[in-house]
Amino acid sequence: MKRRLLSLLLLPLLASCSVEMLGPRPNGELVALADQAHATDRADDAAELEAEIARLCGTHADGSVPTSCSYTVTPVEPADAFAVTVDAVDEVPAASRDLLARQAVALASGEADPVTLSEAAATQARALLDAEYAHLHGLEVAQAFHDVPAPLIDASEHRIHALRELLAPSGDVPVAAPGYAVSGDLQPADEGFVAALESAREARWLRAVSDAQDDAWRAWVARTT
Repeated sequence: MKRRLLSLLLLPLLASCSVEMLGPRPNGELVALADQAHATDRADDAAELEAEIARLCGTHADGSVPTSCSYTVTPVEPADAFAVTVDAVDEVPAASRDLLARQAVALASGEADPVTLSEAAATQARALLDAEYAHLHGLEVAQAFHDVPAPLIDASEHRIHALRELLAPSGDVPVAAPGYAVSGDLQPADEGFVAALESAREARWLRAVSDAQDDAWRAWVARTT
């Protein structure tokens, strides 16, 4: 009787060990990115990626990460951080794409290379151009009430020019509307209007990086953002 009870008591303990051993595993693509971040001395990016690995794995009730999901740095040969990140955006879980899009934009440098647009990319580009016309209009209206930094105007004009040039071969290049209505709680005269415009624009371009369906277009958007 005692032996039978002992064996019954052992079963849950052994089962719990098996669950832990067979528990969640770190996402392989995020692990590879974290290893690359360490290899290229990007401590902040590595910390964000490690936090994302843990977030996807989940935690025990006490907040600890399952043993099966612990991350240990593996030394790797450094690679082009921007290219590696851009390539990985559509390989990681959907919930992690915005993080990688943001890191890709932060890593982007230099002029965007010309790219042949797929129909899906062209549709995205037209939407970005329409939104950029409205953004520039908002900045220009705000100049009557605020000291709008000239670089913000210049950057918007640059994005408009770049998008028009990119779309020209398609023969379908949107033009600016005669005027734009202001939506939202803030009006051009309000404090914070320009900051809200910029925040919305940044979010829009980051979403385009995240949603892009091919890496060449994604890299172009990240560099033009």
